Amino acid sequence: MRLRPIGSGHSDLQILLGEPKAAVRSMFVPFLIAFAIVEVNQFVDTFWISGLGVSAASAISTVVPFYAMLMSAGVGISVGATTTIAFRLGKGDAEGASGLAANSFYVAVILSVVGSVLLALILDPALTLMGVDDIRGECWGYMLPMMVLSPAMILLSVMGGTLRGEGAAGRSTVLQISAAVFNIVLDPIMIYTFGLGIAGAGLATGVAAVISLSIGASWYARKKMVLVMKKGRDFHPDRALMSEVFFVGGPKTANEMIAGVMMFIQRIFFVVAGGVPAVMMYNYPWRFISLFSLPSKAFENSLVPVGSAANGQGDAGKMWVAYTYCMKYSVAVALVAAVVIYAFAEPLMSIMTYESSMHEMLPKLVWILQLSVVMLPFIALRGVGNSLLQSMKKARIPMYFDLIWGSVRMVLYALSAYGFLGVDPFDGIIYTMVIVYSLSGVLINILAVWQFREFKRSEKRPETDVS
Repeated sequence: MRLRPIGSGHSDLQILLGEPKAAVRSMFVPFLIAFAIVEVNQFVDTFWISGLGVSAASAISTVVPFYAMLMSAGVGISVGATTTIAFRLGKGDAEGASGLAANSFYVAVILSVVGSVLLALILDPALTLMGVDDIRGECWGYMLPMMVLSPAMILLSVMGGTLRGEGAAGRSTVLQISAAVFNIVLDPIMIYTFGLGIAGAGLATGVAAVISLSIGASWYARKKMVLVMKKGRDFHPDRALMSEVFFVGGPKTANEMIAGVMMFIQRIFFVVAGGVPAVMMYNYPWRFISLFSLPSKAFENSLVPVGSAANGQGDAGKMWVAYTYCMKYSVAVALVAAVVIYAFAEPLMSIMTYESSMHEMLPKLVWILQLSVVMLPFIALRGVGNSLLQSMKKARIPMYFDLIWGSVRMVLYALSAYGFLGVDPFDGIIYTMVIVYSLSGVLINILAVWQFREFKRSEKRPETDVS
């Protein structure tokens, strides 16, 4: 695969609506580059914050679920925009697609403000419940700047979704890369030069989003894209268009919220099992699991607009070709990544433990990372299965699945944390994590394939399917 230069909006759309494997390939490399830069950015954040000591490192790991809940609207509305816009364009309805994009931005602003206010109200009680009073100040320091700047962060996510919906994965990549690069540059300046500490990391993330959002807004203002949003026609609440976005985006938002709540609950069990540092011990190996899952993530994200456009064209065969193509390559890459991580686990984790107070944690972190590689191919399966369901406008199925399966995982974590599994409490959580995540990848694909067969047999038009 080679990177295709960013072309005009109309050439991007022609590729999206054409041969499905070619459409996936046109999006794969831009997605991979964007996700890689974002992951590098997270590593840079972790690197600089690790220099502040164990308390700061533990705080960053502790607030991950709150950050996920804050950004859940952006992720959900972004997927809703991608799916519905690609579907409309597949049907040849460019005007309706533009209205969907504009209403997605409108909804994003409202949800970002509501989400920030709610998070400000629940953060203190939640930190108390987690038993992390000794790092309360660090947690607030990191989250407060992002609560204030959340509209820009969420709008940036949604704008990426509108661009992907019209096939402009390259421009979406530019936005993600620019936000990450600005964050990388601003991190050491805010944290150390300005002396803001952990609050500087949160502020750098928000400011970087503002700068990148202005770049994307300039493309729409200069009418560089297929979607042309007119102020009077498009930028007002439209119940029908909002419902269309929420049909996919609502369940996806709920899904992200569920994931955030589960992350919050599981951190309580981590603290019970191994104290406050256990949160960091769980989170740091995940950085590498996420990093090496990027090719699989790029494939699954490419599948959503390609599959949705095929849905709009009424061509289930193209959707299936895109799904099997993405699944084959994402699993193959994940297997190779698992071998690489296992072989180089110790030098990889050494990068994250350079500060003297963290040296003693290295052996345990290496063990967790080596065990976690078992999950990689199953995480890949889970991603493409979810994407197939989303492209069929069946996003409620992953939502219910994650709610049920996540609840099972929390029960098992609780049993382990309180010593009912007959092994070390923290070790039991790690074993449970690997088993449950692996099974979930298999089960969600069984559901996705079953739904696709029902979908293909159905005589209904795709847009009227309300499963």
